[in-house]
Amino acid sequence: MNKELNDKLTRCPRLGHEVKFSYCLQEAGDLPCMRTIHCWQPVLDIENFLKEKLTAEQWQKFIAARPKDKVTSLIEIIAAAKVKT
Repeated sequence: MNKELNDKLTRCPRLGHEVKFSYCLQEAGDLPCMRTIHCWQPVLDIENFLKEKLTAEQWQKFIAARPKDKVTSLIEIIAAAKVKT
């Protein structure tokens, strides 16, 4: 992918500040952030871009992914913090 596209910026609603497109593509490890299509759709044809970039299996995992509710996320964060201390 070209550097110009990788360096494009948008405001991330999850983090509350600007992030590069390259971050959005790897935010979930081997998959893009769940909000990538929502955030980048006004800027480029992101759905077709991702279909070309991801394998068929990755695409299915990506579109099937659902965010955890806030309580579950908070419990996981607290549990992880307890393990670190």
